[in-house]
Amino acid sequence: MKRDQTVRLISTVALVTLLAKLLGIVRESLQARAFGTQVAADLYTTANNNTIYLFTTVAYALCVAAVPILAPRLQRSREEGLRAAGNLITITVGVSVLVAAGWIAATFTPWVDALWAGTAAETEQLASYIRLMALALPVIVLTYLLVGLFQSMDHFHLQGSMSIPYNVFLILFLALFAQRLGVNGYVAAVAGAWLLQLATTAPYAVRERCRLPLVFDLRADYVKTFFKTAAVTVLTTSIFLFCYLQDSGMAAALTDSPVSAFYYADKLFTPLTTTLIYSITTVLFPKFTQEYATGSRQSYLRYIWGTLRSTLLLILPISAVLAVFGTPIVRVLFEGGNFTAESSASTGAIFSIYALSMAGFCALDILSRAYYTMERTLAPLLVNAAVLVCNWGLNQLLGSRLGGSGLALGTTISITLGGLVLAVLLLRRTGGVRVLPLVKSLAATLVTGGALWWVTDLVLTGDESKLMLVVKCGGLGVAAAGVYALLMLLTRQEDFLALLRRLRGEKNDNSADV
Repeated sequence: MKRDQTVRLISTVALVTLLAKLLGIVRESLQARAFGTQVAADLYTTANNNTIYLFTTVAYALCVAAVPILAPRLQRSREEGLRAAGNLITITVGVSVLVAAGWIAATFTPWVDALWAGTAAETEQLASYIRLMALALPVIVLTYLLVGLFQSMDHFHLQGSMSIPYNVFLILFLALFAQRLGVNGYVAAVAGAWLLQLATTAPYAVRERCRLPLVFDLRADYVKTFFKTAAVTVLTTSIFLFCYLQDSGMAAALTDSPVSAFYYADKLFTPLTTTLIYSITTVLFPKFTQEYATGSRQSYLRYIWGTLRSTLLLILPISAVLAVFGTPIVRVLFEGGNFTAESSASTGAIFSIYALSMAGFCALDILSRAYYTMERTLAPLLVNAAVLVCNWGLNQLLGSRLGGSGLALGTTISITLGGLVLAVLLLRRTGGVRVLPLVKSLAATLVTGGALWWVTDLVLTGDESKLMLVVKCGGLGVAAAGVYALLMLLTRQEDFLALLRRLRGEKNDNSADV
């Protein structure tokens, strides 16, 4: 894939994904206004975390694991590829039906009591939400496996666009029926809306004339590899989710930190973080394979380092700006109705701290995929497992002292350390790896973020209307971007100068292909 084509494709995928994520933020904003951070919202959050959110994570891992199995088979023979796809879909959807049934059966056991320390009526309400949401599991699995199939056919936009009708439907529900049907109706709407995501795969099936055979062959040579890769990918691609689940679970035991505050903070952090990072890795993941196959191990690792460094060039300043503007962003998007100023303060504090983990999240995602390309899964598996253990330990230490902010801080520290450790493990003894450009980016980010925090503390009074808050923060954000760019120029940061040359149409053979 040529560099210009790669950049255009990443840009297009990022724009489509951004549209879907923005619609998701609108949906969460309407949900916040309708349900706030009260008990009913906490029940929905707990049910969603333990069903659809978790199921989506597993299904996405199945999608990632399917691509390297289906892509080469489709290239060799379309019939072979479709047969493998049909087999994987039959097996996994069948397993998902059994898992959904088990999940529903578990709601009649003391398991639900462990999820919620409330009244018996609240616990029963939670159980009913979980039962309804669990029914969506087979649909979620089928949807993501079809996404994996069509990604193997170079349809990269589907993953970003499939949630657009889903979000539009829920936005309309919240605008028209939330007051009348309440949380109970919204739970049903969320579970049923997954059928719309499944429906978005239909045009691709028609375009590719896909007729998947009904195959059930557990002895196929790729089945064991598929489930092994998926098991590792569940952890390595969803490390933030599992840290968030730990945080929100421990928050339930704190009196000053509602679970739904973590929910809304996550619903802001995850879309903003994954829009850029997943757009890059979705397009470049096949490129990783090509680089590894055609060059030496040393050149491949230098390519991975260049990709990571160039991505962090954008991620670091964005992380700083979001951390400074955490509470104002939450105020503008969510505050109103049942979502009070107190809700904004608690959610904004958690979001600001989460924003500081963006660089570590980025490193873990890109470097884990670099390991997958080399068919090595042990290092990312162990590092991500260590992140979870570290997060649990820091949560115990910081949560009791700092409340919800302490839990979020534990996640940020754990993920950042995990990204650093994985980078050292992958790149040690690799010649030509230059750290100075990244040091320059980090130094410029610290200076810009510190200056922005100081000026913001002077400029924002706390009494601004939402419109004035947008104007002030927007102006300060633009000024911060200018300061960051100026510092990059003054320090002659290589990746930034290469980006400028690329924008001018000049050739630069030493820059990373992103």
